[in-house]
Order: sequence, then C-alpha cells, then structure tokens
Amino acid sequence: MKKLIYAAAFTFLLASNLRAIAGGAMQNANVAHLVGSAATPNRAGFQGATHRFDVHVQGRSLSEIAIALPDDLSIRGGIEVKNQSGQKIESQVSVNNQRATVVFAQPVAPDTTISIYMRGINTPGYSRNWGYVISAKMVGINAEMPLGRVGIQTY
Repeated sequence: MKKLIYAAAFTFLLASNLRAIAGGAMQNANVAHLVGSAATPNRAGFQGATHRFDVHVQGRSLSEIAIALPDDLSIRGGIEVKNQSGQKIESQVSVNNQRATVVFAQPVAPDTTISIYMRGINTPGYSRNWGYVISAKMVGINAEMPLGRVGIQTY
C-alpha cells in the first residue's frame, strides 16, 4: 500500500513539474500562442453565451486568425477582438461552413495579447468541452500556422 501511495505522489509531482516547465517554455517562445479561454456564463443550457480565448502575439505581427468551429455550435452575435487594454481592434469577420476567419485591418504588433470574443453562441444545451482549432497568418508568411486547440468547458 505504501508503494502505491509513493508511486502516486511521485507521478503527481512529476506531472505538475512538467506542466510548469512546458508553460514557462511557451511564455518565453518567440511565436504567437494561446494563453487562456472561458465561457460566460459557462452553463450548458444558456443559449447566447460568449466564448473567449486569448492569443499572445510574439515574434511576427499577426494579420489573420482562423477558427475551426465545433459541430453543433453556431455564432449568432458575431466576433469581436480586443487588446489587453480592452480597446477594440478593427477587423473583418466571416463565418461559413464551421469556420470563422478574422482579418485585422492593421496587423497586430508583437508583445500584444488579444482576446477574441465569440458572442451569441448556440449549442445543443448539454455539458461539453467545446474544442476550437486555432490557426493564424503572420506578416511575411503566406501559410496558416497552427496555434493549437482551445477547450471551453460548459457545465
């Protein structure tokens, strides 16, 4: 029994340290990366919620973000982008075939954190972790660069 407890404690300690190391590495990376997400309110039965995720722009300026929307989910209230000071960032938004594209009027400069607010989210109404796959275009690079997957939990 003691061996099991020690093994569990060691595994927990190792897992928590790896997560801290990986998180620190991304903060020091010189590329744009995802830094947070949330649903407001996060009740699954609430139709019209706002799903938000944040992107820390580093390295090159950001010209466009593409969001692959999960099945069974639709955006009725549009998409708005703000910087870390809460100022709206002008952008052109298009949503079609479970994909949203946000093209910025002016490229977003490095060392800026932006928040993407997807308003009026309609879902089937059951608890779920909604997964959005995020990619971006950087100034000077024509290809889309994957930023990762954002998970937004509703209860």
